Amino acid sequence: MKNPALIIRETPRKFHRSRLVFRAAGKYNRAMGQEKTPPNLPQDLTLSHDGYFWETFQATRIAKAFLKKVLPPETIARLDLDGLVVENRHLSDDMFKETIADVVYRVPIRETRGHVNFFTVVEHKSFQDFLTIFQLWGYVYRVCRREFQAANERHGVKTGYRLPPVVAIILYHGESQFHGKTELSELFHPLPGLDDHLPRLRAILFDLNTIADDDPVLNDPEVPELKVVLTVLKTVFRRDVALKVRDVIREMKPDPASRRLMRTTLVYLINNAKHLRRSLDEVLGAFREIAGEKIMSTMAEIWKAEGEARGEARGEARGEARGEARGVVRILTTRFGRVPQAVSERVLAIGDLVVLDSLTELAVTCASLEEFKKALK
Repeated sequence: MKNPALIIRETPRKFHRSRLVFRAAGKYNRAMGQEKTPPNLPQDLTLSHDGYFWETFQATRIAKAFLKKVLPPETIARLDLDGLVVENRHLSDDMFKETIADVVYRVPIRETRGHVNFFTVVEHKSFQDFLTIFQLWGYVYRVCRREFQAANERHGVKTGYRLPPVVAIILYHGESQFHGKTELSELFHPLPGLDDHLPRLRAILFDLNTIADDDPVLNDPEVPELKVVLTVLKTVFRRDVALKVRDVIREMKPDPASRRLMRTTLVYLINNAKHLRRSLDEVLGAFREIAGEKIMSTMAEIWKAEGEARGEARGEARGEARGEARGVVRILTTRFGRVPQAVSERVLAIGDLVVLDSLTELAVTCASLEEFKKALK
């Protein structure tokens, strides 16, 4: 089994409203039982832990707000965060094969007229991985190598040349506190007298398990989406995930950017938060407040796809229709509360996919349960 430091991950396409991205970055995680993917769901309805991290942390607003939380104030004062750029994550050199970091940020250093940049490599982990610091060492080396080669090609490297500062950050949100090493020297076999001579890359650890839910570090009033993303990552494995996510979502303002984040977040939670469905109605109301009723179309797509996948796995001829019918009932239940048994039985008895597609749309758009019942007759 390859370890995660050696897995070359597939680059996701850019996010847009109608399509989310599933990254196959979790092969090792899933093989080790750390990350599970729902069976055979379409790519636009599937999002892994790594996928959600990438989709959200490539946003420059979130990136800048996050760096302000984790870097020392004296460092932030020297950086021109308005010039932050999300770098190409493909890192390679002449000796080693290409690898892909989770996210790399480039930020100009003030008073250098843009000639010197600061780099941050952020590695996201949703499970315990003692090789994380070793993995980051490779990324840091590749960033330095790339910048050295670029400087040499521009004007030649002369005496006094200095490499750009590169900092490694581990963002961890597994089910327990992070136990891996955060300093590279701790991975080497110890020998007396060598402590000061071993590579000492020390990563900044941002372990969400060690941060209280109400800690100000999670919140930036000017960038409320940061609090949403960090809270979602922090609570995705917890039983109270629905309540915690509901509360932070209600702090958002309904705008196009928020609606995109809501759909991304909902797809991620449905795929990864095993305790979410016990209190799904608690959080769906908050999603609807920000993203509108169209968010229910996303739920309908997911439930339909799950029904199709389960039906195919069991080899049932009626699996697809049964899954879509159940999705219709669940939408009605979420929107209007208890659905009369007669209505549920009538919907579940329908085997015509064309009819069920129409009922799914109606369940999302109808103004009341009575309106749906009249159409059903």
